[in-house]
Amino acid sequence: MNLTLPRLREGEGRDAQLLTAQLDLLSGVVAGSPIGLALDALLRVVERVSTTGLLASVLLLDDEGRHLTHGAAPSLPEDYCRAIDGVEIGPAVGSCGTAAFRRRQVIVEDIAHDPLWENFKDLALAAGLRSCWSTPIFGVGGRLLGTFAMYYPLPSAPTPKDRALIDVLVRTVSLALERSLLDEERERELAAERTLALAFQRSLLPEVPTRIGDVQIAARYRTGDPGVHVGGDWFDAVAVDEGLFLVVGDVQGHDVQAAALMGQLRTVVRAAACEGHSPASVLARTADYLDRLDTELLATALVVHVDVRAQLLTVACAGHLPPAVLVSTPTGTEVCLVDVETGPPLGIGECWDERSTQLSQDAVLLLYTDGLVETRTWDIDEGVHQLHTTLAALPTGASPGAVLDAALELIPAGNRGDDVAVLAARIPSNSLDLRHEVERSLPAQPMSVPLARWWARGWLGALPVPADPVDSTLHLVSELVSNAVRQGDGPIRIRLELAERSLRVEVFDHGHRMPRLTTPGPDSTGGRGLQLVDALAEQWGVRTELDGKTVWALLVW
Repeated sequence: MNLTLPRLREGEGRDAQLLTAQLDLLSGVVAGSPIGLALDALLRVVERVSTTGLLASVLLLDDEGRHLTHGAAPSLPEDYCRAIDGVEIGPAVGSCGTAAFRRRQVIVEDIAHDPLWENFKDLALAAGLRSCWSTPIFGVGGRLLGTFAMYYPLPSAPTPKDRALIDVLVRTVSLALERSLLDEERERELAAERTLALAFQRSLLPEVPTRIGDVQIAARYRTGDPGVHVGGDWFDAVAVDEGLFLVVGDVQGHDVQAAALMGQLRTVVRAAACEGHSPASVLARTADYLDRLDTELLATALVVHVDVRAQLLTVACAGHLPPAVLVSTPTGTEVCLVDVETGPPLGIGECWDERSTQLSQDAVLLLYTDGLVETRTWDIDEGVHQLHTTLAALPTGASPGAVLDAALELIPAGNRGDDVAVLAARIPSNSLDLRHEVERSLPAQPMSVPLARWWARGWLGALPVPADPVDSTLHLVSELVSNAVRQGDGPIRIRLELAERSLRVEVFDHGHRMPRLTTPGPDSTGGRGLQLVDALAEQWGVRTELDGKTVWALLVW
């Protein structure tokens, strides 16, 4: 920052010029100007209004209280300033070192013959300095801050008017130094607070593994620019029996309270996911927890269940940005958004819808918080567009870590007004299962219906089964799994067995209520599932077991 000297009007008196300079010094420091530049501007005016060749300087006492360091000396020779920078105070250390040591004004009228300058007179005389008047600068409580000195090219003594001027200038410099020191102390406190808050927040973020099964994972957390407080952004990756959960979220606010709430919500989300709940149910349980807290903070969250075997995403969104998917094509990397049903943030809503999306082979899924795409110069929509453009320029097959590195460079330093949590996962291509008998378990959750359907579709696609039986099998799987989800209270088990010209579908659940084939009325809301099973299957039936039942259907072609 450059401070310009006040323009002097013709005929303006010395006192008016000095008053203006003092006011400029104080206002500049209050506005955040560097103290060295502000003092330099004041001393230039002091020197300019002098008619006796005055050169002024300010030396500052170091933190140890033993040495004087350069503060401002706009017209003193540079060699002289370098030589006295860091001088140790003492009983005979020129005018300034002695004034600081004695804590009172020291007037040396003739440097060449004064014993206080015995060790420094050659240096001073070579610089054309013959007299020096130095006054200690005190702050609040008598704290010594430094010295204010006036040098002259000829031996001289101060007049009463000179002493009055020195007194006024020293008090002004003292006010400026006190304000500058307070600002520096506050900045150190804020930096320490930010460091502590950041360490606290990072301690709440999980150590995301680089791999869950065959899924490669990368996660990053980045703070905003200096001066931006930490916030409540988080990520997580949770292994479950049938794939994994990927989560990002953002708690409202930028303080330790937001970070602490983030840690609580992350724990609730992880617990609900590990219990086998669907993404929508995970959000509902987290919202219920948040409602029980004494807080008005809101949070957004994106919960994604990845079924690797079925190559299927099931997504629930609470006021959050949708994930992006990177797919390698013969012409390069293609980027698209995952279709989500965006519901209200946590703290407002009570229930959320789910959407299931089939993944392309070897796709990379990217989840992120809004700090990645929102800046002081563009809105979120523009940021999302810029993100997709950046990611589309990546080479095909880029790793999750490379995707995050590119994404985090989207917003340059200086425009990062928010912290960011990002999570990327490469979902591998599912190897073909050519066995003629397969089985898998799923939770008794609504999301298991599309999971089972897509899993069955993938298995059948690798086997020599005609199109019509494939469609019929998928209908049978959907209906039998839907019934199991409605009636069971534990994991369900699906078994598919292919023979030469037939396929058997079995679905086990822990319920004991037996299905009955009925004829639903025109206003009935149920009962049509078994009608469809009965129409498609050659045979179907129920096998009771100690801990539940198995409903089976045989398809023949």
